[in-house]
Amino acid sequence: MTSALPRIPEDSPLREAIESRIPELSDALLDAAVKAVRWPTTLPSEPFQVEIGPLLAAAFPVVVTGMIEGRQLSTAEVSAFAVPIIERHAEDGIPLPVLLTALHGGVRRFWELVVELVPDIDAATLAALGAHLSDLAGTCSIVITEIYQDSDFVLRANKREQLRTLCKALVAGDPTAAILAEDASVELSDRYDILAIDIDTAPTPQTAHDVLVAQRRMRHAQHVLYEFGSADILNTFDGYAGTVLLPTPLVGPGALEALVDALATRFGVEIYAAECRTTELLGIPAAVAETTEIARLARQLGGHPGLHHLEDLLFEYQATRPGPARDFLAQRIAPLQQHPSLLDALEMHLRHGADRKAAAAELFIHPNTLTYRLRRVHEFTGIDPSDPHGSRLLAAALTIHLVDHAEK
Repeated sequence: MTSALPRIPEDSPLREAIESRIPELSDALLDAAVKAVRWPTTLPSEPFQVEIGPLLAAAFPVVVTGMIEGRQLSTAEVSAFAVPIIERHAEDGIPLPVLLTALHGGVRRFWELVVELVPDIDAATLAALGAHLSDLAGTCSIVITEIYQDSDFVLRANKREQLRTLCKALVAGDPTAAILAEDASVELSDRYDILAIDIDTAPTPQTAHDVLVAQRRMRHAQHVLYEFGSADILNTFDGYAGTVLLPTPLVGPGALEALVDALATRFGVEIYAAECRTTELLGIPAAVAETTEIARLARQLGGHPGLHHLEDLLFEYQATRPGPARDFLAQRIAPLQQHPSLLDALEMHLRHGADRKAAAAELFIHPNTLTYRLRRVHEFTGIDPSDPHGSRLLAAALTIHLVDHAEK
């Protein structure tokens, strides 16, 4: 049952002002809502626009209808457009007071914009607008609070955290994993398919925007994983990198590649991943370490996005293992760090081999210039790139250099 509120005439300039500017008003409200909160660091509204903007815009026709009909919007009507927005923010870990502050900041800005757009609005219409906005803010506040206090919602959040803790224990080889699995009501599989995901290195320190992006990716990842198996898929993904453990044989051949593609599509970014099939419980820590390194190497070395295997990066993987040989090669190529043109020349030489013309063309230089630069590489490193043995050493050294400087 809804209560009566002052009616706003159907032909009111207010209606025209709202309905003709919904995208503009939606963006302005969202921006005001974000700015109403005192974030630890400046947070732009753009990250919210793609996901929240369309949901917010859908609310305007409903609100205008209530104004024209002179009635309160029912909780069901408000929930239809508000709940998807609220649940996203709740799952992203945004606290209840923050969301309420943002709500009232947006409503206040809507009032200000209407006054700006319709400067000659009559007192009765202005009063009616205030009554409707006040009632809407109240209903939204109730819906927000109910969702945040909903026991099922809290239980789901707690279960996700339990699964994350269990996954971390399995990855670390923690002997308490069996107890954690029992607490989470999860029956451990004898074997798991392991998927390592790498998008980027988490920034340090993280801004409020970085945290929000990471939380949103975690939420999206959870939804994608649900589509590929049970709700109890274990993962440690933190928005930048992580591991997914899928009970064998939950997914068939080619499914992990499809999963990586689905995640990349949902995130809108390139994803580098590596897999290890049918790993026993005790072998999980070693397999995770290996797949994590392979995915990271693929990204750092500028490889193609998607799913990778050890055999794809055998040389690069072995060349970057810690030890005296790695240190020796890193020292040999270190003098070239101050000469980017020589590093580029070496990279093209290694890529094209004896085809000096192709290597020079890719650098937009004359083949003789390439020959000169390779001679300088020999002088700086003591290793001749034209010698087959020297070429192999420099290929390993360049790989180490690219990995060491990928995050810089």
